[in-house]
Amino acid sequence: MLIQGLPTIDLVTGSVLAAAPAVATFQRHHFRTKRRLAELERTQTELVDVNARLTHAVYHDFLTGLMNRQGLFDHLESLLRNEDRINKIAVMFLDIDRFKGVNDALGHDAGDDLLRTIAERLSAQLPEGSHVGRLGGDEFVIVMADASHLDHVIELASNIARALDEPIAVNGRSLRISTSIGVAIGPDGDDSARDMVSFANAALHRAKHAGRNRVEVFTPLIRTEMQMRASEEDSLRRSIEAGDVVPFFQPEYDATTGDLIGAEILARWLRNDGTITSAAVMLSLADDASTLDRLTAVVMKQAEPIIQRLTSIGLPAGFRFRVNLPQVCTPSAWRAGYMHSYFEGMNMHLITVDIRESAIESDLETASEVLAELRSRGARICLEIDALEGTSLHILRTLPLDEIRVDRTHVDSIATGSDDRSMVRTVVNVAIDMGITVSADGVETGAQSDALLALGCARQQGHLFSPAVTTWAIEDLLVEKSIDSTVDQLMS
Repeated sequence: MLIQGLPTIDLVTGSVLAAAPAVATFQRHHFRTKRRLAELERTQTELVDVNARLTHAVYHDFLTGLMNRQGLFDHLESLLRNEDRINKIAVMFLDIDRFKGVNDALGHDAGDDLLRTIAERLSAQLPEGSHVGRLGGDEFVIVMADASHLDHVIELASNIARALDEPIAVNGRSLRISTSIGVAIGPDGDDSARDMVSFANAALHRAKHAGRNRVEVFTPLIRTEMQMRASEEDSLRRSIEAGDVVPFFQPEYDATTGDLIGAEILARWLRNDGTITSAAVMLSLADDASTLDRLTAVVMKQAEPIIQRLTSIGLPAGFRFRVNLPQVCTPSAWRAGYMHSYFEGMNMHLITVDIRESAIESDLETASEVLAELRSRGARICLEIDALEGTSLHILRTLPLDEIRVDRTHVDSIATGSDDRSMVRTVVNVAIDMGITVSADGVETGAQSDALLALGCARQQGHLFSPAVTTWAIEDLLVEKSIDSTVDQLMS
């Protein structure tokens, strides 16, 4: 007989012959609970794994597996704030010399392979306690937790340079690269992680300017120069807003006839002491201070009423004002309508828009659309190039162009350098094939002008003809040309 709630037992074998309903229900719940707990454990394990992968992705570079910018800065900051730290810390900033040329020549996949190989070689050189990260592009940073001996740091930097100098196989080709390295030792006082990386970067720039493929150490002199430069950048920002950065005009001529055919609008910084800062220095400061866009906008706003007044005086037939867009434009600058704002209220039939390859490579499609719209309003579009490579030829086919401009770096030696003459000849031939104009900037000597004319480039600008002049000087020049033209008509 079964007793409610209790199982029936075989007295010989001890096995359960039958179970009451309550016990069977309990067993089913027990098995389901165990199965559910197992599922929860698996889910928890998977979540831990997913969180670990996400955390790794946040702090590591997807291409090379090295620490990324965030991971590197967090690691360096933790070292700097470690109260038990005894030794100094070294930061090395590395930049691969002319890496862009590899990308342009072999493609981005080859560039990625090269970066992965570089990352492997850097990791293999690191002593214990050191870490390497990729900030982006071809920039790497190494952090040494123990930099008690400068000689050891310099020795490591030299070993890294030698390791990277070994041939690297990419796409079946053997490549040789070099690297410039900037080193900063610290901290000095309350230097932060960003300060240390900035110091190493400043030393890196010293290395590149000194000839590349070398190691430079950050010094108190460089720190003083950085502080002075930061002060200059701040002064430039204030001068832009105060209206002390003003438009000048450099005339452009047809070298075959001597006719005045245009003028380039250039920014000049007028100091309170009456001096004018070098254009190269000012543009370098503006670039570092991320104020090129603002500088261009302010100068163009000042130029608008000047252009209207000069137009009322009378411009020669076909005369145009040349406007250089910032050399580096972010994708948002093209998409946010900044370019259109530069030309508000202007007669675009009087404007030639000069653009460099570096300003459009970040978003070629959008840049092409914006330039096409400016062209539809009457502007001429000119691409200033310093070499005809694969990327440049692709851009030539993509942009709505009216003109190609020869960079002054090639004009400098065109009268003596066969390579530069060959490059300019290629540009002229490409322009002829495309049915567009070719011009040249930076013409300083008669020999350069004659060489350009012999190659078919008549539109010339440079100090041989005239430096950049003030508004009043360009006005006087236009009045003089207008009078000469009137006299010629009366006498003919």
